[in-house]
Amino acid sequence: MVFSSLTFLFLFLPVCLLTYFLIPAKYVLARKYVLTAFSIVFYACGEPVYVFLIAASVSITYFLSKQIEKKNKYVFILALILILFPLGFFKYSNFVIDNINKFAHLNISHISLVMPIGISFYTFQILTYVIDLYKGQVRRQNNIGLLTLYIFFFPQLIAGPIVKYVDIEQALGTSNEDWDKIKEGTKRFLVGLSKKVIIANQIGYIVDSITGMDFSRVSTQTMWLASISFTIQLYFDFSGYSDMAIGLGKIFGFEFKENFNSPYLSLSVSDFWRRWHISMGSFFREYIYIPLGGNRKGKLRWIINILIVWAVTGLWHGANWSFVAWGLYYAFLLILEKVFLGKILKNIPKFISWVYTFFLTIVGWTLFMWDTNSPRYLISRVLRLFTQEKSAFPFPFTVSMLELDANIIYLLLGFIIATPIGSWIASQIKKLMKPCITNSNWYCFVHDMVFVSLFVICIVFLVGETFNPFIYFRF
Repeated sequence: MVFSSLTFLFLFLPVCLLTYFLIPAKYVLARKYVLTAFSIVFYACGEPVYVFLIAASVSITYFLSKQIEKKNKYVFILALILILFPLGFFKYSNFVIDNINKFAHLNISHISLVMPIGISFYTFQILTYVIDLYKGQVRRQNNIGLLTLYIFFFPQLIAGPIVKYVDIEQALGTSNEDWDKIKEGTKRFLVGLSKKVIIANQIGYIVDSITGMDFSRVSTQTMWLASISFTIQLYFDFSGYSDMAIGLGKIFGFEFKENFNSPYLSLSVSDFWRRWHISMGSFFREYIYIPLGGNRKGKLRWIINILIVWAVTGLWHGANWSFVAWGLYYAFLLILEKVFLGKILKNIPKFISWVYTFFLTIVGWTLFMWDTNSPRYLISRVLRLFTQEKSAFPFPFTVSMLELDANIIYLLLGFIIATPIGSWIASQIKKLMKPCITNSNWYCFVHDMVFVSLFVICIVFLVGETFNPFIYFRF
């Protein structure tokens, strides 16, 4: 089940809200148990078998947590192994087999596996609790139901943001919802729904049309169209999901930290990674980069740490060498900026810094877009951005004209909103609307009607819609 489905919007969510808010606020545990139950149902709708896998992880975490809190190193290590084992088994078994076969010239068969949805996200979320508990930064959660809610909570269970236990510990034991938070959360949810349904889904038709073609017929111009389209689609898809998760959390009294901060306004690659998927970046920095020594042990060690962290970041996204290449690509760029390029970027016109960053981001997402273990396959895709194939059809005839004509307007809309153009337009609208804000009743009415209209438009798009995946679900 996805947030942008009619089943979720008109069945699951209304029933969940009604059941939750019919319980008086003073019965805090009853409300939390209702959320836990609905969260389990939510996951079971997509992965009924793997509910037991998450339940096992919760149980292991709960029963070992007492010894972990007492700083029992051996129990702590055992917990880490047991928590990480399902992720390693389901996500990386066949990757390991492929590489053994390749380098040892063997023919070991693949294990028939279906990767549990969201396993990377909920595994990392459990890890933050266990590690912080061992370090003494949080207290043990004695109520297994509330611990289950922390891990199972449906708004961020599937694709994040990665929520640290310390950030919602207080909210787990209280009911502090109010009308203002509910209204604010609803609007935030509708913003995310609109990003996903109106923009990301429609651009996805262009991306799929190109990536599904005979690659020998793909021109350089068409490849740029695919890469730019994927760049915009991925942002609206993932940030849209995060907006919906943050909005839903707020409705139920949980404050999740922001996961995106206008990343395509960045003026350097370093700045981009402070703005994109913030919860993931925080996790790798706090739990891998800093424990490795960060930048405190000399330049060579710092470079090695950066390479390790970004190789792991790539592997976290997928069990393919293309993701490792993507991670190392960013490691190389970040090292360059730290050593000398960052100073140059600060002293040149902002427009040039933005073009530099956005160009490299598009190339990076081109690496990310092609899920492969073949270096030759991956390099050919990236090189197509810069070299024309003689057998390629002239642009735009390589693209399904139906998909291009019907959806190019959404690509342009997404590009405008995501880039400095949209930021400038928003600032001008804000200036024009400033006098209207003084008439609060009129302004609030128009403001609310905008969100109602967005919801109606989303429903119109969803009726009869067949293309509605979340890209990050596969990670």
